[in-house]
Amino acid sequence: MPLGRWVACLFLVAAALPGPAQARQICGKEVVAFDEMVVRIKADPGTEAAWISPAMMQIVDTKRLLIWTLAKPTGSQPAAYICRRIVQEGGAVTSIMTAECHGTQLGCDGIISRILAEQSRATAPFRQR
Repeated sequence: MPLGRWVACLFLVAAALPGPAQARQICGKEVVAFDEMVVRIKADPGTEAAWISPAMMQIVDTKRLLIWTLAKPTGSQPAAYICRRIVQEGGAVTSIMTAECHGTQLGCDGIISRILAEQSRATAPFRQR
């Protein structure tokens, strides 16, 4: 096979290969294993962490106006991360929520629902004011 064809074949093969994987991010943090995620978030100045339950942690970042809820992986339950960015829009304060979970659709839906229910219970006294 002439050299030109080899180069053309190699180019086509290289173009078909996937590029480097994009690191997944949530609220500016690369998604990593649970323990490392906790360490990275808590390393930011202005963060305060508290356990909501034995399997869930909440970290408030007052400097960046973020509220993190992290679910520890247990058994068949995957690790899941929710970040709420507090923003002011049109004179009202609201939050923009993003979530990241690595597991089956059913497992991720279940843990995200549990996190949201836990957050709703935790913030209920503030909403009743």
